[in-house]
Amino acid sequence: MQHKRSMGARLTGQAGMTLIEIMVVIAIMGMMATLITVYFVKQQEQAKVDSTKIQMHNIEDALDAYKIKNGSYPSTEEGLQVLVTQEIMKELPKDMWGREFQYVRHGSRSYTLKSFGADGAPGGEGVDKDLELEH
Repeated sequence: MQHKRSMGARLTGQAGMTLIEIMVVIAIMGMMATLITVYFVKQQEQAKVDSTKIQMHNIEDALDAYKIKNGSYPSTEEGLQVLVTQEIMKELPKDMWGREFQYVRHGSRSYTLKSFGADGAPGGEGVDKDLELEH
């Protein structure tokens, strides 16, 4: 009979430890899930920056084709829309945050193409930083 009591006490003690262990494991899993989520969100934002840079280079190629055809880059007033009007591009791409690129011509031989980044405002750091291509 005494054997049963000591076994019952041991089981109760083990069950309490198991509950604490489960709580610790759940806490660790929660912290890991948070870290993994933050990592993937950062990677997703960086992918948007990289894709926007690719779009800017595609526009740069189209602007070079325009210059070959017309002798100079489009004026600031004509903007990028002239690339579609002259059928150099099917449509104007937007940056990966859904906004139009900013285009300013400097003389007949150079221009600046810009995206204001994730925040859509001038300046910023990280993914909010302006992306600028000067040619």
